[in-house]
Amino acid sequence: MHRIPTKKGQIRPVIIKLRNNSVKSAIMRKRAPMKSKGYRLVDDVTKPNQGLINRLLLHPNIDSAWYFNGAVYGKTVAEERIKFDIYDNVNDVIENFRQYRRNGGSGQ
Repeated sequence: MHRIPTKKGQIRPVIIKLRNNSVKSAIMRKRAPMKSKGYRLVDDVTKPNQGLINRLLLHPNIDSAWYFNGAVYGKTVAEERIKFDIYDNVNDVIENFRQYRRNGGSGQ
């Protein structure tokens, strides 16, 4: 745990590094109740993943994008939730996902 310096009179933020990802996930699931009590929990997103989220949000077929549990996800305008990688071509991933769904998950 590390407290970050801030201007006088402001609340000092805290950075916490957890060794166990399941503990982190359990804590992050409690975001909404903690937010109502004045706490703010944020996940550290790498620059490449943040760039991917920005790219997804600019794509016309993507309605929303988010980071969860070490991966980036996007929701299409057709309400499909798809996992993306930083090197993915967004159009190809969407098309492959739809093709996979059309074939009943057989991949052929």
